[in-house]
Amino acid sequence: MNSLRKYWQDIGGIIGGVVCICLFFSQQYIQEIQVILWLSFVAILFHQFEEYRWPGYFPGVFNIGIFKSANPNKYPLNSHSAMVINILIAYVFYLLPIFFVDQIWIGLAPIFMGFFQLIWHGLFANFKIKSIYNPGLFAVVFLHIPIGVWYIKYIMEHNLVTAYDWILGIAYFAVATYVLIVKGNMWMKNEKSIYSFKQEQLGPY
Repeated sequence: MNSLRKYWQDIGGIIGGVVCICLFFSQQYIQEIQVILWLSFVAILFHQFEEYRWPGYFPGVFNIGIFKSANPNKYPLNSHSAMVINILIAYVFYLLPIFFVDQIWIGLAPIFMGFFQLIWHGLFANFKIKSIYNPGLFAVVFLHIPIGVWYIKYIMEHNLVTAYDWILGIAYFAVATYVLIVKGNMWMKNEKSIYSFKQEQLGPY
């Protein structure tokens, strides 16, 4: 578990790279919508790598820049809660749509989360830290947004989406965001946590 806690973002980055290579050689054999959903999965893996490994100082942005924590190396976000939350988001929330391609609402929810990340990273976090960049924003702008637009364009052009899908997709996105991100951070916050971030993950704060 200690090794996973230390390297989960690196493992994700490697998996993302492997998926890209596999897609390059097999894209002609799978549906376009599956390619899009696999790339959406890759986007969240690279997003997490950007946040926690390179440049990797999202914990500092979160704990110091936003929450003004007195114990920024472990509160309110700590290395264990970050691992658990991000693994659930990537390997459940983002991976699930690939196995339920025909359930458009399941695919829409991660797409909406990607769009929401632009508000979080591009506006809210940058406003809080008075910056034009924070780790995760690059993946949002160059992966989540274009892939999300591609997915919505595809399902609309092929008449795959219904009003039911839009409603359920938004509801699923809202519940997942609340449970995995908002409540997830609150449930696992602990000022006495033994799971600290490294100094370099706190960045310039």
